[in-house]
Amino acid sequence: MEPWNGLTIDTGDLREVFDRLITHLEQTRGATVTLQEDYFYSMPYPEIYDVMKPPPSPTIGQLTESWANLHGKALDSTVTFELVWLGDLLKALGHLA
Repeated sequence: MEPWNGLTIDTGDLREVFDRLITHLEQTRGATVTLQEDYFYSMPYPEIYDVMKPPPSPTIGQLTESWANLHGKALDSTVTFELVWLGDLLKALGHLA
């Protein structure tokens, strides 16, 4: 087995994936999307990635809070964590199918 050197993703390719998925969402769901759920289980970082240990206890997240944290916010030093909030919403959108 080869040593793990990480997963490298080209941001241009990622942008293409996002564009394709958002286009599909608009075509199938329209210009607005309603998420019926609000609260969800969230696994704490960095323990979520340590699969050699027992799973961590989940915390509670809230989609409306994740969206409020993202919506209308200017880019600043929280951008990296904004990807986590976006991930919360993307997972919920993925469950619409």
